[in-house]
Amino acid sequence: MRWAVVLSGVALYSALYAVVPLLPLLERLFAAPPGAAGPGMGLPLLLLVLLSPLVPRLGLPAGTLLGGGLLLVGLGGALGALSPSLFLWTLGRLLQGVGAALVPALAIALIPLLFPQRAWEMAGVYMAGNVLGGGMGRVLAGLLAEAVGVRGSLLLLSLPALFLGLLLLRTPGGLPTLGRPQYDLKAFPLYLVGAILLFLNLFLANLLPYRLLELGFRPGEVGLVYLAYLLGIPGSALSGLLANRFGGVATFRLAFFGVLLGLGLMFLPPPSLILGFALLMAALFTAQSLVSGTAGRRGAGVSGTYVAAFYLGGTLAGLLYPFFLHSFPLAVAVAVGLALWALCLAPVR
Repeated sequence: MRWAVVLSGVALYSALYAVVPLLPLLERLFAAPPGAAGPGMGLPLLLLVLLSPLVPRLGLPAGTLLGGGLLLVGLGGALGALSPSLFLWTLGRLLQGVGAALVPALAIALIPLLFPQRAWEMAGVYMAGNVLGGGMGRVLAGLLAEAVGVRGSLLLLSLPALFLGLLLLRTPGGLPTLGRPQYDLKAFPLYLVGAILLFLNLFLANLLPYRLLELGFRPGEVGLVYLAYLLGIPGSALSGLLANRFGGVATFRLAFFGVLLGLGLMFLPPPSLILGFALLMAALFTAQSLVSGTAGRRGAGVSGTYVAAFYLGGTLAGLLYPFFLHSFPLAVAVAVGLALWALCLAPVR
């Protein structure tokens, strides 16, 4: 059961992000105009923001909530794959958003209880699984769509979450009790840094294609640049080992020095710009593992609020990046300011 919790992120994010490369194909499938599938991307993240702090207050066994969340993610994905209209597909995505809100806050809080002697390391492994799931979902969705069609692709990538959810629901008492959630306002720096982490990630990732196309890159070359996300896997996995050796605060600050170095390189033309983006991804996921591990050790209430703040940062990035489409150096300067703020806070004690 311990490893089911660790692997929950792989199943969750592969199902949740599988739709990303298929959005134009979905719109074509449902005879909808370009951009019509957008609510199916934004609304699940909004539900993550709104519902994550409330999940620990439900009072049900952790296995029931975690398994039920994964079941809803898988079921929503399967129903969406079989939907006859874009509206019903969007409702399936909303069901996935509700299920997704049940998973990360609980998983983050459970890992220190399940692996008390290896809390830092296993938080890093869990985060690496999240990165792997998000990457696998995007890559396999495109490959499977060519082989079995859009519907078949989404259906197949929903099955791991469905099966893992059923496994957890069969033994709901097999996980430790999280106890009464405590919502600690003193953890505000933790929440703030969580929001900054995903804001920096998505803000610059959304702006980068515009910058690269402006510099003469072809669309295929732009797509290959996003292989930099894979560097989040070793960055996350190594975070616990570094924290055990040098301490959480020192490792966090080292990671954010990497963030600042990556941002500095992004002021320069390629290939320095691309190298900077790759370094940024590796360093951000290293810091993210440390911060989420700290939130988990402070209980389900704090971890739920942290998850909400994290995705709120991503939501703000999606709203604000269009204002910087023609001001990439200014966007990087804003990112530097936020990174310096996070470096000073270092809320991983």
